[in-house]
Amino acid sequence: MSHDADRSRDLRDDLWRSVGELGSHLDPVGEDTSALWPGGSAEYLQVRTEHTGIVTTDGLSDPGQDRPTGLGVEIYVEGRELAEAPLPAEARWLQGVLEEAVEAVAPDGAGLGAALERHGVLSLELSGAGAPADWVSGGRLGVLLGVPLPGRADSLTLDGGQVRLLTLVPLRPSELAVITAEGPAGRERVVAALAGSGWHSYVESARPAVL
Repeated sequence: MSHDADRSRDLRDDLWRSVGELGSHLDPVGEDTSALWPGGSAEYLQVRTEHTGIVTTDGLSDPGQDRPTGLGVEIYVEGRELAEAPLPAEARWLQGVLEEAVEAVAPDGAGLGAALERHGVLSLELSGAGAPADWVSGGRLGVLLGVPLPGRADSLTLDGGQVRLLTLVPLRPSELAVITAEGPAGRERVVAALAGSGWHSYVESARPAVL
C-alpha cells in the first residue's frame, strides 16, 4: 500500500472512530471484486456503535490512476444485526448486498459522481442473491444509495479532496415498485417515508415496508 493510500486509510479510520469502535476487516461473502477497487483489494470494515453495527467499504476512496480520491465514495450499511462480531449468518446478506452495490457502481466512478450531483439519492436494482425471500421480487432487490441519516457525516475530507459517505438501504418489493412506477418522484417519496417512519437509512431484516 502506498503512503497516500495509508494516509487515506488513517483519515477514514479517524472518521469511523468518531462514530464507534473499529472492528476487524471482513472477508467478502460474494465474488472477489478486487479488480474494481482503486488499490486492487476489496476491503470491508466493521464498526460497532453504541446501538448498531456498520459494515463499510474501506478503500473505494484510495488513490487510483489519475484519481486522487479513487471513486470518490465509501459506501456503508448500518443496523443492529451488524453489531455482532463475527457477523451472524442471518446478517451476512446485508454485507452481500453492499458488495453487489459496489460491483454495480465501481465500473463508472466518474458517472457515479455526476449522478449523485444530479439526483442526491440513487436507486439500483441488484440480484439480491442470499437476501431473505420477502425482500426479493422477480429475482431483483432494490436499494437506495445516499439516504441522509441525521447526525451522521455524509462526506470526508482526504488529502486528495472530498469523498462522499453513502448509506445503502435495501428496499422492500413494494417500495421498489413505487420507484419503478414513478421514477425520481417515487424515489423521493420512499426516502421521505423512511425518514417519516424513523428508519432513515437504518437497515433490519424485519423492517416493515414504509409504502
